[in-house]
Amino acid sequence: MNRTISYKGLSKGLVILSALGALAAVSLVGSSATAQWAPPPPEWIATTEPVYYEGHAAYWYGAHWYWHDEHGAWNHYDHEPQFLADRRAHGAPARRSWSHGGRR
Repeated sequence: MNRTISYKGLSKGLVILSALGALAAVSLVGSSATAQWAPPPPEWIATTEPVYYEGHAAYWYGAHWYWHDEHGAWNHYDHEPQFLADRRAHGAPARRSWSHGGRR
């Protein structure tokens, strides 16, 4: 039995595979904002009392605990450590304000 390879079928398969690859790439690049995280802004850090955990200051912001690593880069915990969960359950870290509130 002789079989022949159909280049038309092969090229059609490559076109479909390429289209699926492009769709996957666009889906990954265009991920939703909830999949991305942003560290607290400097104003938040300046006005929020840190909670010290594992030797560094941690800040509760946007439903995550954030902290600086030894190189100064921001990190966050994917799963809230029990110590920080307990600390938050007893009251969120205090925030300070230096505004005059309309008074001088």
